[in-house]
Amino acid sequence: MALLLMLVPTITLSIISIDSRIGNMIDGMSRSADFMIAQIFEEVRLALSQGDADVPTALRNSEPLRKLLDSTVAFGPAVVAASIVADDGTVIVAANGDGEGKPALDLPSVKELDEQASRWLLITSLPTLLTAKVYEAQRRVDINGKPAATISIGVTTALIADQARHLLVVIVATAGLVIAAAMLTVVLIANRILEQLASLTSGFEQLAAGKSPLEVKVSGAGELSTLAERFNELSRQVRADRSRLDSDQSHLFDVVRSIQDAVALIDANGTVLFANKEFQERLAPKNGALEGAALASALDPAHPLLALVQSTVSGTEAHDVPLTLPAGGTYLVSFFRLGRERVPAGLLIVLRDLQPVIELETALDSSNRLARLGTLISGLAHQLRSPLNGMNMRLELLRHEAGEAGSKHVDKLRREVTRLDEAVEALLRFMRPEQLKLSEFDMNELLKELGARVNPEKVKVEYQLDPALPPVQADRGLIYEALSNLITNAEQAMPDGGELMLSSKLNGTTVELAIADRGPGIAKEQLDRIFDLYYTTKAGGSGLGLPFAMRAIELNGGKIAIDSEVGQGTVCKITVPIASNAPAKPAVPSAA
Repeated sequence: MALLLMLVPTITLSIISIDSRIGNMIDGMSRSADFMIAQIFEEVRLALSQGDADVPTALRNSEPLRKLLDSTVAFGPAVVAASIVADDGTVIVAANGDGEGKPALDLPSVKELDEQASRWLLITSLPTLLTAKVYEAQRRVDINGKPAATISIGVTTALIADQARHLLVVIVATAGLVIAAAMLTVVLIANRILEQLASLTSGFEQLAAGKSPLEVKVSGAGELSTLAERFNELSRQVRADRSRLDSDQSHLFDVVRSIQDAVALIDANGTVLFANKEFQERLAPKNGALEGAALASALDPAHPLLALVQSTVSGTEAHDVPLTLPAGGTYLVSFFRLGRERVPAGLLIVLRDLQPVIELETALDSSNRLARLGTLISGLAHQLRSPLNGMNMRLELLRHEAGEAGSKHVDKLRREVTRLDEAVEALLRFMRPEQLKLSEFDMNELLKELGARVNPEKVKVEYQLDPALPPVQADRGLIYEALSNLITNAEQAMPDGGELMLSSKLNGTTVELAIADRGPGIAKEQLDRIFDLYYTTKAGGSGLGLPFAMRAIELNGGKIAIDSEVGQGTVCKITVPIASNAPAKPAVPSAA
């Protein structure tokens, strides 16, 4: 108590003294800025009175004015800028020529500092004064009662910031001394009580270690005896609760293992108590297992997850932090501290894969762009098809008039017009596809039908079809055309011959198809654009085949993805939903 009575007056006097010093510095800086503005004002007035030139020209041509501005910045205390600004906000003339002809900087007014200096207790403005800022003092110059220019002086609070930081150090150091004294007092009092609590401490240690607590006896009557009785009641309750907790924990772990997010639980020492299958797969630990091992030893020291775990243990919880793992993939990671202590009893780590969200955003963006293009292209197609039909009829008349000598040229023109008309028709079908005709059909039979169309003299077709594949529910015509485009692309990618693999398998409620060729593959920069309208890498290609295939499959509730490596070939992966309530076929050997 005596120490506190000594420290309080000391802290109070320190605050008042430094408060007064900062206030005097702010007041002196403001008066200095006003004095320099007055000097510049007189020089401006003199420059404007010595000629008939306009205001900007007279001020720029005044050498004394320029020297005064330069000396103001060079020798003025705390002055970092001096300029004269036109009525439209551009700098006419400035010290050292900085920013002339450019818009003037928007700086806070020095009046804000004056308001802070006039406060009863300047320490309330300490957070604002900790960093150096530049304030502006202004004075308007009028000619014949009309504003002509503004004198601007920029002053910095760097010296004031130093004093403010000094004040903060003084206050923190004083508070530290007070806290240290309080802690010392607590320790002295606690030492007197520890001897009486020895038996109770032993019981609590056993309870904290997870052992079955023993009965604690404290001789005599009083508060410690009552505390011992309450502890014995608690220990009996803990034994009953621990049994229920073990059962609930087992059930909780089973539930967590079933979710798709990657989840792990670590204790205060960093040991992994639990990690579901997804967490194990995404982290790919170097020792092959996580549960029962220290997370820091199971992962590489440079692993980004370890840095986030450490910052969470020593700080606050983190939620939805983007994280790219070395094994690949971008995730949102969240940390939940267990317990409210400064050092948590453990952490719950949840990693959520961002890839499904990215795919959904990409699909939504593509759908929006297609919807906007639909109206434009529909009108454009109408404008194109009418003249195309007219050109076709005129060419037919011209063919008869030109005779046999010119008919071959007319026929070539008609083929080009027909090709253009077909391209317009294909584009209309892509933008506004026909009404879906949903039906149930066997995807294996469709793949065999398409495979039979491949030229067997050049390309050998192999099948890996799931015989237990249930029927799918989709528009067979659209799916047929989409897969036909993909198989044709694969066949054309192997002009010298090769192998084409058609496969199918069941994955939950969808059928997964794969069309794999052994062609030259697709470069990464091209792979990112293959679904763009009119983008093609083939001579004479229309650039509509792959976009149409993607559109047809997505309209049927499916998805398409293409993986390719240069020199290795290309794999098209398609998913289509199975028919609702469709029973799986019995597994029988495939005849394919």
